[in-house]
Amino acid sequence: MSDLIAERYRLVGTLGEGGMGRVWQARDELLGRDVALKELILPRGLSAAEVAELRERAIREARSAARINHPHVVRIFDVVHAQDGPWIVMELVTSRSLYDMVREDGPMRPERVARIGLDVLSALRAAHRAGVLHRDVKPANVLLGIDGRVVLTDFGLATASGDSAMTSTGIVLGSPSYLAPERALDEGITPAADLWSLGATMYAAVEGRPPYDKSTPLATLAALATQPPRPPERAGVLGPALDGLLRKNPAERIGPDEAERLLREAAEGKPAPAAASAPTSTVTPPAPTAKIRKGRARYWAAAAAVLVIGAGIAARPMLTTARAEEVPDRSPIAGQQQSASPSARLEATASPAAAVNHTVPGAHPSGGNTPVTHGGRPSSAAAGGNTGNIAQPQLATTTSPPPAAVGSPVSNFATGDCLQLDAGSGRIVLWTCNGSDVQKFDFPADKTMRVRGLCVELLGTDDGARLGTSGCTGAAAQQWNYNTSYDLVNLMVTKCTDVPDTSSADGTPAQVWECAGTSNQKWHR
Repeated sequence: MSDLIAERYRLVGTLGEGGMGRVWQARDELLGRDVALKELILPRGLSAAEVAELRERAIREARSAARINHPHVVRIFDVVHAQDGPWIVMELVTSRSLYDMVREDGPMRPERVARIGLDVLSALRAAHRAGVLHRDVKPANVLLGIDGRVVLTDFGLATASGDSAMTSTGIVLGSPSYLAPERALDEGITPAADLWSLGATMYAAVEGRPPYDKSTPLATLAALATQPPRPPERAGVLGPALDGLLRKNPAERIGPDEAERLLREAAEGKPAPAAASAPTSTVTPPAPTAKIRKGRARYWAAAAAVLVIGAGIAARPMLTTARAEEVPDRSPIAGQQQSASPSARLEATASPAAAVNHTVPGAHPSGGNTPVTHGGRPSSAAAGGNTGNIAQPQLATTTSPPPAAVGSPVSNFATGDCLQLDAGSGRIVLWTCNGSDVQKFDFPADKTMRVRGLCVELLGTDDGARLGTSGCTGAAAQQWNYNTSYDLVNLMVTKCTDVPDTSSADGTPAQVWECAGTSNQKWHR
């Protein structure tokens, strides 16, 4: 720590990391007040020019925020120029971030999200009037004070209107899941880009995950430029505001006045009419045969431009203010042996559900191994998983129909794919969500997890152990807990259900791993 900081400020503890820095709680010994100190932390491998640029960006954060006098914008008190870089002295807001609140407490009611959105929109309007674009609006940068105050913080990427979405060195800035499409394409940005990010932030608060959240930053950017957002399921009265804010073409996106009107109606619980005058909503995917207007065609045919940006990601570190939002790659141990279990063999259970030749979505009509695709993705298996094109077992000893499907789909935060019973093997795999009966899971009071009348059980105890099914016996391996942090935990080993390597390939086997809090271990049901 710099001597200049130590002379005046006593560090109390860390508040977290983000925005190219670490934030500390500190005591200003001279004025006798608690403050937040932001210490600049630079990524490794940067040139001297890049270091100078990012240090200037930290100073720009202080200047940008200092220009905005608004109750919903964090206040800047001072900047201390030390040998190890600038330290920004800010007001201390006793709070939890919107990201932490949703992660720990679950998705919020649409009315509450609308009220939070109104406060953030007010802060953005004040910033835009001052000529400042925030450029990194996301749940981690929205603080919810214990006194009810909503504060927009971390103006580390803020700059004057019209600046590029990339630095001169080609480093992509911001969190990919919350970038506006025009920023993903490195086009000129306007205040409309912050409004898109506000829409994505509210979407994440009400749905529990952002509208775009793929396994890698490059995949997220590609989806952002070429695909519609995932249709919301919980938005309710907030739907019209999300629909208007998440339009890919900034010329068709609603402005702040219309956004405020729709959010006020949503906050009051009023079923608002659809947002003004876009011929096609980007929240609801267009029909495959629909014609794309020329004004937005470039947002649906821009994969090449995204790949150009992706080259910058591959060559240099992604600079993002996300804390736990980034998913680290964790591969299972190569060649790991799974413990044998009778539950892996449906023949031994004589279960009615196992005796029926279920059709797995994507299986070739002939039952052969002809490759098929789902949503543009090849039906390939990962880590030895099943592709779904598996010949069904010949069990001709019963004609009993399977029990009626009950429950609901269980989808992964990171990939958006659903758990599915592979009827040929009895294993649990990941597949594109389609609402089929083999994707409907029930969680009765006995702590089992059931699909088509079978109980899901763990087929081993080590990290990477797979999930299978068998008749329900009450064994510990069949005990599961879906907690308030969206973890799906096996109670025999207290490990979390996990998507290996955050793979989005159909047929990827579900497994368990030590709980790490990453999005490939988080589930919706």
